[in-house]
Amino acid sequence: MTPAVRRLGTLLFLGGALGMVVAKEAGPAGTRHLGMSGASAAIFLDDHHFVVASDEDNRLRVYDPGAGGPALSAWDASPGLRLGRGNPECDLEGAARVGDRIYWTGSHGRNKDGKFRPNRHRFFATEVDLTPDGPRWRSVGTASSGLVGAMLADPGLASLPLAAASALPPDSKGGLSIEALAAGPDGSLWIGFRGPLSKGRAILVPLRNPDQVLEGRTPRFGPPTLLDLGGRGLRDMVWTGSEWILVAGATGGDQKGTRIFRWSGAGHLPGALDLPGLKNLHIEAVAVPPGRPVRRLLLCTDDSHRDAKGTPSFRSYWIDLPAPVGGGHPAAPSDGPGTPQSNRP
Repeated sequence: MTPAVRRLGTLLFLGGALGMVVAKEAGPAGTRHLGMSGASAAIFLDDHHFVVASDEDNRLRVYDPGAGGPALSAWDASPGLRLGRGNPECDLEGAARVGDRIYWTGSHGRNKDGKFRPNRHRFFATEVDLTPDGPRWRSVGTASSGLVGAMLADPGLASLPLAAASALPPDSKGGLSIEALAAGPDGSLWIGFRGPLSKGRAILVPLRNPDQVLEGRTPRFGPPTLLDLGGRGLRDMVWTGSEWILVAGATGGDQKGTRIFRWSGAGHLPGALDLPGLKNLHIEAVAVPPGRPVRRLLLCTDDSHRDAKGTPSFRSYWIDLPAPVGGGHPAAPSDGPGTPQSNRP
């Protein structure tokens, strides 16, 4: 073999290896949906429609999970949210469906400069009818702006670092940002925090009376639970009918990558799912189709960092859900917050 041929072979090998690395880093292609980029919460309406919220506006957009392209319809929730002047976006981050009702939450955090943004302090609910002419949305009750204030006044949550966190930008170390909402026990909801962490663990707080809150009553909370997600906070979570699926990601000031966990609730620790290809994806929403048992997850990305040029869009990825192994991981002993509660609806 001549030196020239050897050099050509080396270049071809290196080029192929580089292509494999780039393909690996890029991750799977996914399905591209147009019209928004910061997908932050998603709920299936039926097998062929899912609604997605953005942290960039207050519109609820409905897409076909099996097709790319623009939204099938969109509805602006703003008129029912009693918003103040300036900075109208609620920074929508979490959604949970219980029966025909979908609950939504803003981040309840400050902006990136640490300025208080009252319109981000919103918890509200909607109902929707699917008709031949498209979805028909309606607001339920009165949007609440008092969740964090009620948490800070609750003696049962005093051991959590929420007071200090509420004064910090959400992307700073220890800053407050609510980013997950899921069905909880007995008609309650789990409220999940991206930040702050408590003792290095993600914070879950049960809201016991969500419907009464929408009637103007004071929020009531149960004892918090702390979850070991490898130093990550909660980006989203969803109830499958038998367990919760957790999307965990970096907290403020951290760079940990996205991991997906499953959690069976009382007496068990979260177990990480081995899902290759997620390393460079900004997963911020997970949804499960209405059929039971749940065999697939739909993961949605926040692609706002990709949209400096071009049409705003996000991507969705169907992921097969592995069968549970051994009923979950037994919980480690814990005292105070973090003791597993009775979580199964």
